[in-house]
Amino acid sequence: MTETYKMYRTDSDNTSIEAANSVDATKLEAIVWAVIDKYGTTGCIQDDVLNDLSNYRYNSITNRFKALEEKGLIVRCEVTRRGKSGRNQRVMMSKRFYDLEEITDEEIIQAVAEQKAGV
Repeated sequence: MTETYKMYRTDSDNTSIEAANSVDATKLEAIVWAVIDKYGTTGCIQDDVLNDLSNYRYNSITNRFKALEEKGLIVRCEVTRRGKSGRNQRVMMSKRFYDLEEITDEEIIQAVAEQKAGV
């Protein structure tokens, strides 16, 4: 799980800290990873993920990209695609498709467990 202190700024007020403590980051990370993973070897941009998860708030989704990248579950490629704004966005891809290897469910569970343990 992503440590709570990473989910707010050091100068945040108490309401921001309370909000960060109330978020189930692990659940959201799993949801975001599943969306990115379904795009396979073509990958996706942020706009694709936001479109697929339109019932979630923008910040709830976009804040998970860094955590997933740090856990080694996704890769932000050097390739870009044009987003809805007309600006380029980096393509994200599940690591198993980026490496053209299979990441097992066990490896995903292990990565989450290591993150919880601070390894």
